[in-house]
Amino acid sequence: MDRQRWSWVVLGTVVVAVAGWWFVLRSDAPPAPDLATAAETAAAAQVTTTAAPTTTAAPTTTAAPTTTAAPGPAGTWTVDPTIGSFNDFTSNYVGYRVNEVLGNGIGATTAVGRTPLVTGTVELSNDALVAAEIVADLRGLRSDKSFRDGKVQATLNTDEHPRATFTLEDPVALGDIHGDGASVEVTAAGTLTVNGLTAEMEVEVSAIRVGDVVTVVGSFPIVFIDHGLEAPSASIVVSVEDHGTVEFQLFLTR
Repeated sequence: MDRQRWSWVVLGTVVVAVAGWWFVLRSDAPPAPDLATAAETAAAAQVTTTAAPTTTAAPTTTAAPTTTAAPGPAGTWTVDPTIGSFNDFTSNYVGYRVNEVLGNGIGATTAVGRTPLVTGTVELSNDALVAAEIVADLRGLRSDKSFRDGKVQATLNTDEHPRATFTLEDPVALGDIHGDGASVEVTAAGTLTVNGLTAEMEVEVSAIRVGDVVTVVGSFPIVFIDHGLEAPSASIVVSVEDHGTVEFQLFLTR
């Protein structure tokens, strides 16, 4: 083989390798939800600008300002779709995180898909999580690889069962959650319905009250067979773990 032809072969191999890395191996998988980052989004959503007050002559006597305690958390809180943006995952979302093994000894990658189509309500007393139901439309799931998304939709059987629902089973004590900046970390027992099948699970939840917004992040493991699911496959993917993690980020307002 002459030198010029060999150069083209080498160049072609490099191009294929780079393209394979870019389209298959390179992962844009976002990090897991983080309470501190989500709290910043909640705070930014409540920032308002007001005109500077006009100045007047100071009165000879001024009454002491009265202070009003922040209202307690008791009541119904609803997922607020107006906070954040799904483009940078600062909005509400529910999603999955699963490990994939790639073919030909290429290695492994982490698949992350999320949907911003989330609704639901949470009932709070002054010191407890009383009830909760969160619904995610799985037809909105998107990952960093478009070829993966069709496989995931087929695996989840979203044509027949488009929604996943989490329902709290029993009340959960939260302690003192009054006032701005109050935060809690709890484990909540509930049920998850996916593909028409329901399984029990425990959810690790972290929450913080930021002004008029309750910000919630968390995760829990999911075993596919519990919901009649088989791990999706693709030509480049040798295997996908038979379990994964469900992650969520929620912004709740009254």
